[in-house]
Amino acid sequence: MENQNKKNIPAQPEFSGESSLEYNMGEKDSKQKNRVKEILEYAESLTLVFAVMLLIFTFIARPATVDGTSMLPTLEDQERLVISNLFYEPKAGDIVVLCGEADKEEGRTLIKRIIATEGQTVDIDFEAGEVYVDGEKLSEPYILEPTYLDEGTEFPLTVPEGEIFVMGDNRNGSRDSRSTTIGTVKEEYIVGRTLFRFFPFDRFGKIGDTGRLNIVSAEE
Repeated sequence: MENQNKKNIPAQPEFSGESSLEYNMGEKDSKQKNRVKEILEYAESLTLVFAVMLLIFTFIARPATVDGTSMLPTLEDQERLVISNLFYEPKAGDIVVLCGEADKEEGRTLIKRIIATEGQTVDIDFEAGEVYVDGEKLSEPYILEPTYLDEGTEFPLTVPEGEIFVMGDNRNGSRDSRSTTIGTVKEEYIVGRTLFRFFPFDRFGKIGDTGRLNIVSAEE
């Protein structure tokens, strides 16, 4: 009878402490490998994003900060802009950022509006505050005040080949091509043309009145 009862008792599974430890260690290793994989994938994504941003800011567009009030009322101090020099050809009316080499006195980065390009002749009537390009008076709705400030450059002035003539929209508060410390600027000193403003957010968007300069007709 005793032997029969022993036969009916199911065999109990045998557990080895060593096998259980190996299982736990294997599970831990698997989790660690997954974490490492996730970290590597995240790092790879960050590297790709950084590389793309670097390419964009090097060859396509880059940020710039307005320093000062020489471009009022179009641009205000400390506004953030996006600029680009990709396939850029200087045109009258464009607002451009110029590297420090353009400023012979202080070596500062400048933001100015192109008034004339190579071969064009600029003349300024400081008493009337009027600007002329190739004998034609410009209509300048973007300026803060008429151009009364004479900074020493002699006019009329013909812009040399490969150079531009620039002025700030705040004509009586801007040091620009009217000054002998800047004069006409080499095109190679153009860092980029302004595309749009991204800060402050309430002024986000395309910068107004950056189109071509208007010529005042004789009838006007």
